[in-house]
Amino acid sequence: MEPHDPRWIQAHEVGEYVFCARAWWHRRQGHPVAHPEQAEAGRRHHHRLGRRRRWGERLIVLAALLLLVGSLLLIVARLSP
Repeated sequence: MEPHDPRWIQAHEVGEYVFCARAWWHRRQGHPVAHPEQAEAGRRHHHRLGRRRRWGERLIVLAALLLLVGSLLLIVARLSP
């Protein structure tokens, strides 16, 4: 396969695919954006999903820290006379 073979996937395309596989596929096929307002709405939707995911990750870290602190307090309470 040659580097310009359409079967090759370039590095920047990986990020596009991870962001939205459907949009990546349509761009790969050369399909024009028929409804730019829908494409923009899709970008906004993905942005909101990303924000929610990041908040979810932060909440998981917070829950783990609270569990650790609670466990340490329980151990200290059991060791105290």
